[in-house]
Amino acid sequence: MQAVSALLLAISLSSTALAQIPEAPAQECPEDMPTAADILNLELEDSELAPTLFDLAALVQACDGDAAAQDVDAEARDVLTVDAVRAAHLAIYDAALSRHAARGDLDGMLDIFFVLDRWANDGGMTAEEWLPIVERARAAEIALLDDPADSEIEASLNRARRNAEAEAQVRALPSGEPDHVIVPVFYGTNRGRTGEVNPLEFYGHERAPLELGVVEVSVPRNREIGEIRRTDRWQGDLSSLRGRYFIIDRVRPIDTEKEFTHLIRAEMDQSSRRELLVFIHGYNTDFRSAAERAAQLAVDLEIDGAPAMYSWPSRGTTLGYFADANQVIRPVINDLQSYLELLVAESGADRIHVVAHSMGNRFLLRALEEMAEDNPAPLEAPLFDHVVWASPDVDQEDFLYSIPEMLHLANDMTLYASASDRALRLSRRIQGGYPRAGDVSPTPVVLSGLATVDTTAAGDSGIGHSDYAGPALDDFRAIVWHSLAPDQRCILEPAESETGRFHRVDPDDGGACAPDVFKYSITALRRAGPEHAIDAVMASLDEDDDPDVSDRVEAISRYIALIISTRLPN
Repeated sequence: MQAVSALLLAISLSSTALAQIPEAPAQECPEDMPTAADILNLELEDSELAPTLFDLAALVQACDGDAAAQDVDAEARDVLTVDAVRAAHLAIYDAALSRHAARGDLDGMLDIFFVLDRWANDGGMTAEEWLPIVERARAAEIALLDDPADSEIEASLNRARRNAEAEAQVRALPSGEPDHVIVPVFYGTNRGRTGEVNPLEFYGHERAPLELGVVEVSVPRNREIGEIRRTDRWQGDLSSLRGRYFIIDRVRPIDTEKEFTHLIRAEMDQSSRRELLVFIHGYNTDFRSAAERAAQLAVDLEIDGAPAMYSWPSRGTTLGYFADANQVIRPVINDLQSYLELLVAESGADRIHVVAHSMGNRFLLRALEEMAEDNPAPLEAPLFDHVVWASPDVDQEDFLYSIPEMLHLANDMTLYASASDRALRLSRRIQGGYPRAGDVSPTPVVLSGLATVDTTAAGDSGIGHSDYAGPALDDFRAIVWHSLAPDQRCILEPAESETGRFHRVDPDDGGACAPDVFKYSITALRRAGPEHAIDAVMASLDEDDDPDVSDRVEAISRYIALIISTRLPN
């Protein structure tokens, strides 16, 4: 059953829809291969069942051949719904389409296609994202049919083409500003190079000595907060795609620490706040995905300085949980420690914020333990401004034991946790029922010196595993921008548990203030400064047609005045 649990966790952690399916790295086959019956006996929610079975079919095909996978695929098709498509990784279904096409099972392929088509038409993805999938399905249909004319797939293809053209016409920003921004992300990685020129595949999942470099990411401006849309194109003229998709333009390894720190200092010298955001990714994340998330955070947090990331050798696949967990070893931890120490000493940043996500917290916890031993309390000045533990897939007792010894390394530490984080619930099953630090059920982690924020209310959609980067981002901004303590962030509500006092965030209803009041206030203070914040709010609201927001001018003014009365770092 351990292999079954690994499959479940893998599906829950998948969060980015791919337009095409890259070839997956070879996986070790479980000694006791789970069956479709094993999955059905788990009594999963309907939305989890189909993707779990499809993912199992992919594993069975790789390990036991296509004939064995056919029965599992049939079970998956029987329980496939639009809700299941919405809840999981699009790549799982795209791979299932390809599997059925390769074995000549047109009826099975159509069963999957029509559910995806309904989801796409309901707004589940853009026409540009849906178009390449329809094109591949149509090509398979033509190959399998003697007379493929007048098919429903052809009608869907024509509709997707028309919609994609319409989307392209309205994509540009009306202000005339560039529709994208190029973000240099300064990285350290223990991934080995693949030998590929393609920047999307420059690094693989094999472990290697620490390498430094810069990856340039094109980030579209016209998108939802926290949203990452991807394209697998990397050659030719990509200008028409930049307003819609994240694009990895260039991966540039750097040979020496001296050159690396020279480049990051040059970037820092162009800023006024000299901020450095360091991102450490979680499980099931390839180098490309890590770079995209680091760039997204830097843009959405409006980092004035530079973003950096550490990318450990995750397989970047849905079936690699145990392989990823085995990367948490001393040599890799030591390299992360060296990378963080290099940034602290040589980046030229005045404020350094570190955020680790999911399994990445295991690496950060061990690295900070070593740094705490080398830098015992008290310190004349903390090494970091903020350390954010986002949905940590770390044993709760281990976390409680370790954190007190490292609190002096940062001015503040924040834990984002949730009761609706399906990924951590399934991780808990794998770990023998031991609770994870990022799970607030049955009780949240509460420690003196650590601010715990429950994001359960922000996790109603999706798997609730990346709230910090999307639904709860305004609270994250208040930490990075203004160093506001939880009691100063009016979007939060205080709560009590048997472990102590913590806070809850509700991005829809807010706490002591409405979410719009909080967002307008912290944004105006960040962009206009204390002296002009109120004027900036008034100018913004004059352009806003929403009467409910305009009616809150007085509340916004009061909250800005309250923040200004406290000490603001910038």
